[in-house]
Amino acid sequence: MSRHTNQYIREVLHHTEPPPPINARFFYTSPLAIDDPLSPLPPLLTGSSAVQRHAPRPFSTYDNTALDKAWNELRRNILKYHDERGEKPLYERDDAEGASDQASTPVPQGRKALDLPGIQENRRSTKAKLALGNGKDSDSDTESEEPRRHLEGSSVAESSSLPNEGRRETPFSPGAVSGGPNIEISNTTGTPFIRAPSRSRMSDTISNPYARPSMLDTDSYDWQDDTDDSRVSRDPSTDRRVRGAESLSLLAKIPVGVSRLHEVIMPQLRMEPIYWPPLQDVSDVIRGTWFYKESMLPVEVEIANMLEAGYAALKPWTETWNDELNSAVEVGALGEMKILHSLWPEPIKKKHDSRPGTATGGIGGLPSSLSENTPEKQRERMLEEAESLIDISTGIDAPDNKAGGKASYGRDGQTRMYSSAGVIYANEREAYILNPKLQPSNYYGRRPLANYIRKGHKIGILVVRGFDQDTWDKLHPSKKGAAMQKAEIGVSTSQAGAQPKSRQRSDPTIARAERPKVTDLVLVIHGIGQKLSERVESYNFTYAMNALRREMNVELGTASVKSHLRKDLGGVMLLPVNWRSKLSFEDGGYRDGSEEATSNQYTLKDITPDTLPSVRGIVSDVMLDIPYYLSHHQPKMIAAVIHEANRIYRLWCTNNPGFQQYGKVHLIAHSLGSVMAVDILSSQPTYVEPSDLQLSDSQTLDHFVFDTKSLFIAGSPAGFFLLLKKASLLPRRHRNKPGADPISISSTNVTGERGEYGCLAVDNIFNIINPYDPVAYKVNAALDADYAAALRPAWIPSASTSWNLFGLFGGSSHPSGRQLTGGGAMHQPVRLPSSVELETHNFTREELAEKRALLLNDNGQIDFFLRYGGGAFEIQYLTMLGAHSSYWISKDFVRFVVVEIGREEGRDGTLPGLRAQKKKAAIGG
Repeated sequence: MSRHTNQYIREVLHHTEPPPPINARFFYTSPLAIDDPLSPLPPLLTGSSAVQRHAPRPFSTYDNTALDKAWNELRRNILKYHDERGEKPLYERDDAEGASDQASTPVPQGRKALDLPGIQENRRSTKAKLALGNGKDSDSDTESEEPRRHLEGSSVAESSSLPNEGRRETPFSPGAVSGGPNIEISNTTGTPFIRAPSRSRMSDTISNPYARPSMLDTDSYDWQDDTDDSRVSRDPSTDRRVRGAESLSLLAKIPVGVSRLHEVIMPQLRMEPIYWPPLQDVSDVIRGTWFYKESMLPVEVEIANMLEAGYAALKPWTETWNDELNSAVEVGALGEMKILHSLWPEPIKKKHDSRPGTATGGIGGLPSSLSENTPEKQRERMLEEAESLIDISTGIDAPDNKAGGKASYGRDGQTRMYSSAGVIYANEREAYILNPKLQPSNYYGRRPLANYIRKGHKIGILVVRGFDQDTWDKLHPSKKGAAMQKAEIGVSTSQAGAQPKSRQRSDPTIARAERPKVTDLVLVIHGIGQKLSERVESYNFTYAMNALRREMNVELGTASVKSHLRKDLGGVMLLPVNWRSKLSFEDGGYRDGSEEATSNQYTLKDITPDTLPSVRGIVSDVMLDIPYYLSHHQPKMIAAVIHEANRIYRLWCTNNPGFQQYGKVHLIAHSLGSVMAVDILSSQPTYVEPSDLQLSDSQTLDHFVFDTKSLFIAGSPAGFFLLLKKASLLPRRHRNKPGADPISISSTNVTGERGEYGCLAVDNIFNIINPYDPVAYKVNAALDADYAAALRPAWIPSASTSWNLFGLFGGSSHPSGRQLTGGGAMHQPVRLPSSVELETHNFTREELAEKRALLLNDNGQIDFFLRYGGGAFEIQYLTMLGAHSSYWISKDFVRFVVVEIGREEGRDGTLPGLRAQKKKAAIGG
């Protein structure tokens, strides 16, 4: 198409009065509510269909504005690019060329196979004032043959027989629907009793566009005959639009959600997580333009675009249309039949030679062009014409009025095409979708406009143009309890292009956040068992991390916790390090090093018996990570942890400029992940050079590109591995920890060097132990055995009661949580050391141990115990089964981590009840 043709379409065929812009709304279908700080990602329980059938959720108003701006800008750039070159976009050219190839005769010169809508409409006669393109005979009833005979003899039938008088045709060219221009259109209404063709013979029995509609086998108000559980409603040109955008390198990624952990990719209209591998939070995104009034959910994409095409052609926003509606009410049923719009125009029947010998390449003697002209392809052509009409009605620079994306959730959960529906546009914003039994009929005396619509009675399906936030809030009220209010205060967000403080002023989702800007990033390294998540998705580590992030938001908004946080603390963001997902240890199996034909090679599958496949599968997926780590695969596993953690940190710094200067990074490592963390931090530089961050992910490093402030190990066998390697736990020399003794950090008797196993480049290390966890070991003894034996067990205070009651400000740290000296009880006298003990005690070793302990943890100890289980009827062996994975669901664990991350740095910032305390023995003990 030439540039002059494009200009002619814009200036001449363009609507002089464009339709009003639509308040479009973007929806996503993920079960994760990304704007709810209390929403973890629910595990998959019933298969993938659970995701598809989830009702779509709207993006926040703030995110929707950004998405719509990016969408319109992307569309504008694509259209301008092709308009300047005098050609159609790639996705339209491909279809036009394909249609031309299928045509039985060459396309006449000067005419494209895909006619742009509006060209033929300007050539048509518009003699009748009450004209509308419904593509059907004026009476669309199909109840019986008797009404047809009655109408055939009426004046309505006579006026309907004229192709251009008394009615308008469809708002887009029906000739383009069939795929080629070589079509003869009849000037009569056709046979009124034409038999409905079967689906298998649809290609050679396509009905005339002006013939009466065929009788449906079943028809009801619920549209059950039009339901397809497996069909996904989508814009058929989405894939073509994506190819066109990719060819021009026009792609956009828009961060969304309250914490900016997801992004929408355009023009694919797909939402994905930014920092972790996709799970159920990968979601199709819908750009809704028309919505069901009863629920404010988006109308199926195809239906919305067909509604908008009719809207653009009929101009219901004008006074002219209002006058036509008033005239139709005055005339009666015949008048209302005239203003009924057919949602889907009737397809065109193509003439072809009846001699089989003249057609080649067809099926059953039919030309190939007809054999490929299936109802689905006809529908796609109709939709393409409708979209073209919408684009022409708005122009290039105006906002897009088309719906986009795909969805598998309709009005009541099932998508429908409403193939036999008629539409009455009641006003500039509302339309009624009517099935044949509800449409106007002179024979039956049905007048839906006068008797129902104008009187406000319910009929058909009411849809509205544009999204109404107030209506949505009334239909879907949010439930905000005490936990939600705390989470809204404690939630934080990635910058992702917008400063949190400035975003707070216009985004209600973070309006109440006290610390929206993240200052502390927590990376969590998982342990064994993640191979199992490839077969059982509910075991995926990301689910637990989303729940843990939710609880951290609540704790950060809790008053008793906020009183212990430092003043310059911002938000705390937690992200999972899924290192196992990209590793495979079975590739190649065992090789004896020989390349000869007699060389032996085998894999894990070769040595696994066929018996008990489920049990052996679980053992292989869960337990074998440990022997793998003890084998030659250990460097590969450590490299995977380093690579994934560095990838996440680099991406975080990219989305949060300046974080490298002001931010702090903490690690939480569970199970085998804690052993790998100790391995990595033993070889970690004392301080990381800023230039390491600039290296690409493809460059292999043996250390993290960030400095680790705190390391929390939970359910950790690290103490056992320290024992195996006969190593001690040592602080790193010359690491200027806040509040540390300058002499101690330089002493060779207190600190160690990089490369010594157990000499960690961290400020604080915490070992959280569930007493019933058989995998967890203590590590205080790896610091100094005598010092560890002299300490009282440190129990993490319960989050169910005020922390003040459990010795945070002094007093006992007994596991019962109560002061040991109750009211009225006698104080136990303290036994003083004897003179012999004072002479033989090695105070120098004890002093060195205390200095090491304080350099490794401001509290002077490393081991902390969680309360778990208990009760009169407790069976310890049953309690043990869930202990190893109990840390993520323990509120005590979450509160402890939040307080230790957020408190003031140094010894003075610790809570008295968590500091190391020596055991006390009674006289004579």
